Amino acid sequence: MTTPAAAGVLAAAVLGRFASPLPVPAVVGAVDLLARSLVEDHVALDLGDAATIDALSALAEGAVTSDGVLAALASETRLVQFAEPTEVIDPVGPPVVVVDGRLYLRRLAAAEQRLAATFVAARATPVDLPGGLDATTFERAVSSVSEQLADAGTPSVELASVARLALTRRASLLTGGPGTGKTWLVTRVLSVLDAALAAAPPARPVSFVVAAPTGRAAQRLAEVLDGAGGLVHLVRDREREGSLHRLLGRHPHGDETVAALHHDLVIVDEVSMADLPMLDLLMRATPGSRVLLVGDPHQLVSVNVGAVLADVVASEARLDAVVSRLTVVRRTDRRAILDLAAAINDGDAPSVTALLVRGSEEIDLRATVDDYLVELVARHAREVGDLAVVGDGPGALARVRALGVLCANRAGPGSVAWFNARIGSEHRARVGVAAGERHCVGEPVMVTRNQRALGVSNGDVGVVVEHDGRRQVYFDEHRVFPAGGVGYLESAWAMTIHKSQGSEVEHAVVVLPRGDSPLLTRELFYTGVTRATRRVTVVGGSSEVERAVRTPITRVSGLTARLASWAETA
Repeated sequence: MTTPAAAGVLAAAVLGRFASPLPVPAVVGAVDLLARSLVEDHVALDLGDAATIDALSALAEGAVTSDGVLAALASETRLVQFAEPTEVIDPVGPPVVVVDGRLYLRRLAAAEQRLAATFVAARATPVDLPGGLDATTFERAVSSVSEQLADAGTPSVELASVARLALTRRASLLTGGPGTGKTWLVTRVLSVLDAALAAAPPARPVSFVVAAPTGRAAQRLAEVLDGAGGLVHLVRDREREGSLHRLLGRHPHGDETVAALHHDLVIVDEVSMADLPMLDLLMRATPGSRVLLVGDPHQLVSVNVGAVLADVVASEARLDAVVSRLTVVRRTDRRAILDLAAAINDGDAPSVTALLVRGSEEIDLRATVDDYLVELVARHAREVGDLAVVGDGPGALARVRALGVLCANRAGPGSVAWFNARIGSEHRARVGVAAGERHCVGEPVMVTRNQRALGVSNGDVGVVVEHDGRRQVYFDEHRVFPAGGVGYLESAWAMTIHKSQGSEVEHAVVVLPRGDSPLLTRELFYTGVTRATRRVTVVGGSSEVERAVRTPITRVSGLTARLASWAETA
């Protein structure tokens, strides 16, 4: 993420290195606005946007036009390159690039072009089935697994088409909202491939790996695969399994060079959280793989630049040939929650308000963080503590997952910090904190950095328990460590809605930000609500609810337009 201070340094570096003497004010202003746009996680600056032109006019202290700015940029050949949407952008050249009226940093223009080219190639040309499988064997396996599902009372009309795309396209996408069975369908696709390999053993092992933008999201998919079982002939790479950073073998703040991976199938879940540079890097690192991207395009986007999933599944991108959309809700529980989520996603503020005001066994609305909510969370903390004190790690962790306080803000009233301080202080006073102990028994904790040697990932949530006189951090039955042996832990009485993405809780308390907050968006609201499996309590006034529903996240990029341009010239 680019900070405001870094944006200023970036603009100065670009102009100081490549333009001497300084170019006309409109060009200086355009570079300055581009740097500022990165702070808001845009990929590019739209030079045809009225707000952009108004801002440039103010910076230039005179009226400018879009055509005038483009002409001024064209005159600065050391600073600016103009490129066509399908043009390959070399790594070295002028620091900023104009494509179809949008101004980019060179590296982002190149990443967007490469990613678009990957999807276009996937749309145009199928690849061979893994392991040298022939089409007849594969189709028999599809039919066999489909029959088994029908006999079990869980038929899937989408299985055949999703399996074909996932296994015969360089890149494909599987999208759907909560309850549509995305993860379940992924396990069935793997069953199809395993059955086909059983009928026609390959000359070499066929491998797959699962990942997600965060370790926590990847763990959830991995747990579903573990529960499904039954894969005999497929090799699952558990060593690389986890976050995308782990898969690619790079530090979150490292360079962009990675060694090529050689899996036959790469499955990435919760891909709405993946930013443009990371997905570009993934595709470059997997030249011989089939990559299946799974996610909900209506959830929160990445905390870095771009909104790739939403861009590529937009109808204007014309990628229907590689996109599978699940629209039927398979789950029969949490019906009211799913109705609320659908209304939020549709931008239907009156229906959202009506559902919240009417309430139900699944839905509750509170105007503010009141005494009732504080006592609800405090009582939950006492229940977790009672189990943790007697060493019941599984019970304590299950109880932790019964209630989740999900906040938009890290600091301020009703924020993550506020809940952690309020509930944490009461809990510490109740159970006591031993000398030298940072976290007390019964305290939920979240890992904030991947620790590969321990097998814990950023976003993992555990609980501190007392066992045989020793304090341990219990994550699950396979990961229990001395309390002092796990680093980078923070209290998790509450967490941000961003951090909750990829997980579920029985009862989600979704605390919306104030009405003037830039965080108050449709995607934030939708993501928070869809974390709940049994009940959701929304905390916010009518103005906050309405503004959230009516404010979708917008990020400027040219990815959809590039894909459309390619389709028109194909």
